[in-house]
Amino acid sequence: MTQQTKLTMLSAAALAAVALTAAPAMAADYPTKPITIVVASGAGGSTDTAARIMAINIQDHIGQPIIVVNKKGASGGIGINFGLKAKPDGYVLMEGMIGGHVLHPAMNTSTGYTPADYAPIAMTQMNPNVLVVKADSPFKTLKGLLDAIKASPGKLKFSHAGAGSIHYFGIHLLLKTAGLDKDSAIAIPYKGGKRSMAGLLRGEAQFHQTNLVSAIDFIRSGKVRALAVTTKERLKAFPKVPTYAEQGFPGVDIFGWRGVIGPKDLPKAIVDQWAKAVADTMKRKGWKKMVKAVGDMPRYMGPAEFAAHIDRDFKRYRQMATDLGILVK
Repeated sequence: MTQQTKLTMLSAAALAAVALTAAPAMAADYPTKPITIVVASGAGGSTDTAARIMAINIQDHIGQPIIVVNKKGASGGIGINFGLKAKPDGYVLMEGMIGGHVLHPAMNTSTGYTPADYAPIAMTQMNPNVLVVKADSPFKTLKGLLDAIKASPGKLKFSHAGAGSIHYFGIHLLLKTAGLDKDSAIAIPYKGGKRSMAGLLRGEAQFHQTNLVSAIDFIRSGKVRALAVTTKERLKAFPKVPTYAEQGFPGVDIFGWRGVIGPKDLPKAIVDQWAKAVADTMKRKGWKKMVKAVGDMPRYMGPAEFAAHIDRDFKRYRQMATDLGILVK
């Protein structure tokens, strides 16, 4: 072996050693500047509020200011595509939401992204779905409602916030799980959750499934009767409302969620650092109170569990969109 060859080999070994020691140092230095959280909806909405609650509370655990930026439009597609194109260095992340990150791409193949294009970091909160009827409805139980649908297919109506909304998918998941045809109940669309609830209250529809936060005041005031909730266990606030699972429909388990999501190829060290910071933040009493104030329930999922949940949700809703004939190509 020549002297030149030995020097070359030593130089290569030295460079490799530097690379190995540099990578952990770079991860340890993160973050060195403020971090932006992109919200793919307008200011003042529930997702924006959730992001700002997290931003206020997590700064102490991350060590840098968190700046919330709103980029609305295209059912969340504009903000999400912006976040996905960011450099995967941990300085631009997204406030994750089931609507923009799962439902929209599940029913629309032209969004330009799927869950494979982003890095789930941590779920922070959930909002279960609840099935409701008017207080004076003849349907006292879920079984009673399903029996009526079976007896008169195509007669009863349900209100929803548009094809592809969680309201729409939720009812169709129930019908499918109960062995009923997709046309066994008539879907009545409205522009938004508030209007779809109003449609139920006016008697334009006989049943409606929505996020608990949208129904909670109507349940408490006695204007609607809750027949089932999508949580695994009964809610402490409504102990008399049975779950879908205990009524024989464990597969009707959908719920809205929010969390932290990064662009694809985000380094594992940064993903883990954020996941820990989220977990620590969720222990704070101030965070819990603010999350409860917006109607959500704390629900932590780490990177692996969160990614698996998103993947399962996406596949389920893509299949449902295909079966229901609402998949946009």
